Amino acid sequence: MIELGGLSRNPAPCANATLEAAYAVDGATGLPAFTAGQDTADTARIQAAIDACAASLAAGAKGSVRLRPSTIGAGAVAFVSGPLSLRAGVTLWVDAGTILFASQDPRDYDTTAGTATCGTDAQSSSSGCKPFISVKGTSSTPLAGGIVGQGVIDGLGGEPMVGGFNGDPAATWWDVAGHADANDRSFSNPRLVDVIRAKGFTLYQITLRNSPKFHVGLESDGFVAWGVHIQTPSRATNSKGKPLTPAYARNTDGIDPYDANDGYIVYSTISTGDDQIALKCGKYHLNNAADATPSCQRITIAHDHLGTGHGISIGSETNAGKTDGTGVGVDGLHVYDVSIDGLLPNGGAGNVNVNGLRIKSDRSCGGIVRNVTYEDVCMRGLANPILLNPAYDPGAIGSAIPTFQGVTFRNVRHVDCSASAAVPTPVVTLQGADASHLAQVTLDGVVVDGIAAANVLARYATVALGPGPVSFTPAGPGVTVTDVRTGAGAPNACAGKFVALPAAR
Repeated sequence: MIELGGLSRNPAPCANATLEAAYAVDGATGLPAFTAGQDTADTARIQAAIDACAASLAAGAKGSVRLRPSTIGAGAVAFVSGPLSLRAGVTLWVDAGTILFASQDPRDYDTTAGTATCGTDAQSSSSGCKPFISVKGTSSTPLAGGIVGQGVIDGLGGEPMVGGFNGDPAATWWDVAGHADANDRSFSNPRLVDVIRAKGFTLYQITLRNSPKFHVGLESDGFVAWGVHIQTPSRATNSKGKPLTPAYARNTDGIDPYDANDGYIVYSTISTGDDQIALKCGKYHLNNAADATPSCQRITIAHDHLGTGHGISIGSETNAGKTDGTGVGVDGLHVYDVSIDGLLPNGGAGNVNVNGLRIKSDRSCGGIVRNVTYEDVCMRGLANPILLNPAYDPGAIGSAIPTFQGVTFRNVRHVDCSASAAVPTPVVTLQGADASHLAQVTLDGVVVDGIAAANVLARYATVALGPGPVSFTPAGPGVTVTDVRTGAGAPNACAGKFVALPAAR
């Protein structure tokens, strides 16, 4: 039982920290109505309010900076800002009816001023940008704070960047990502929210959309993401009429815990162009090489509705900072009461969901993943409803061989929807790396409607079937099956589980 507790009351605004919007939003384009050169007009006043709020707080106290619609300017609901840094104890409160837009100028995000490293793949680097909102503590003093409110933070990832890209003045952040993909390069776009070495970080009721890259990177113990709404793309076309699709919004992961213990992602809706949720657990805990704690442990994902995207993923990074495969990347993940709907429209942009429940890694960044339970999960319209893949990059080299231990699927259903739409034929993949690194899997009440034996890809795995019904029997090299199916219990029928996501705000 998760208690809402203090989440029901946002931290009170600090003195002089309630700011009013200065801009209206153009109803036709969805963009803030400001003149050229004003795309970071609110940066200084928001950052000053954050800094002053932090300075006013006693040790351990909490306060907020509240952004709200103007009480005097008719229709003024928008803020426009460059990169912002939250401070200890400060929560950013984006009030209902308010939109905080991120600057479209890559030069605002350059890691080092004057270097032109952001918004490009020229350096084949992913480290050339500062995030839009950063939260950064230290290993000894993790930073507390949060982002709350019923407003919107919009990264404008599908809108033209200032200065364009690759000779195209109308190019967007997502064009940079696509160009990098086509040329096998890394690229630098800003994350919308990046949390590093935090404790108790909270995301509550906020809407995040159109991030240039990942929406949320989470390195925090005791984090909570409650009632978060991520919808990317949020429109069918951009302000220039360019079609926007989830596939075009490449690398726009929803929420990625990447070194996080005792956290919750609950009562949220996520529809995006890449992993809806991904545990990327490849670092020493809180970046401390002396800390043997697993990188990600005791994480709960529950009561969520997922639309377009690449699924709930673990990896690729599962090595917890080690290079020999002995690092424990994940120890304790519980996913339950979740729907993943590959047929659910996303802002008129179409459907691209291909994965459901996925663990992926390879020998360049692999480690131990253990004590993972998926139960009461409903899926439809997915090419890969269940996918355990230890060779995500088959060309990877190294000795960090992935091992998947104690992975349980209970009351999991992928429903047959072939009569209602053109959907891919579902494939189930259950694979370990080799005979010394077997995948240990339990299937209890797992039904994939219409699954054919040829579409169950298994190797190097020990698989227990039952006691609940299972609609397929894995077979392959190095696979050992223990069948204790009795028919007891029944997989989730999924009635009423697939619901429309809230309208974009």
